[in-house]
Amino acid sequence: MNHLNPHRSRLLAVGLLLILLLLVALLVRPVLSGYLNYGERIESLENQLSIYQRLAEGLADAQARLASLRAAEPVTDLYLPQNKPALAAAHLQQYLHSQVSRGGGQVISTQILTSAEAGPLQTIAIQVHMRGELDDLVDLLYSLELGKPALFAENITVLANPRRQARVLRRTNRQVESQVVPALDIRFDLTGFAPREKTL
Repeated sequence: MNHLNPHRSRLLAVGLLLILLLLVALLVRPVLSGYLNYGERIESLENQLSIYQRLAEGLADAQARLASLRAAEPVTDLYLPQNKPALAAAHLQQYLHSQVSRGGGQVISTQILTSAEAGPLQTIAIQVHMRGELDDLVDLLYSLELGKPALFAENITVLANPRRQARVLRRTNRQVESQVVPALDIRFDLTGFAPREKTL
């Protein structure tokens, strides 16, 4: 075996060292960075797991609380009692007429509004045209929005009634009977909700 002179042996040693460093850079560094990335990923997953475990521990308590809230205040009385749209709209109209007749005012007309919204509840809406005084309107809206079932008055339009004058109904000997036309012409949409029909 031939011996190398010191100069060549140093060059060969430096070359081998450079090759070794290059191998370390090409092979060991990606493995090491992958290992570090896996460590960070494992730490992130462990944090998520601890969060999910805490949530799972509280699930039974949350379900028990939800059941007690539902038992204490059932929401079924907030819905219209019928699940067929036509019957629910008829019930809504009857309810409106009873509230108006109780508080004052006069219902001129109601019209059923159709809704194609998807969801667990059906939207039942009617368009209302009525006449009355301001106190009648305030009392009606108060009773509708605070009563049960839950109802919502929207798109309210209030105009002064142009026919606001006393109408003479009948004249007798020195007696005049008259009726005052209500001061306000009122239009609004009244919306309630009904459960959907269960389909098999």
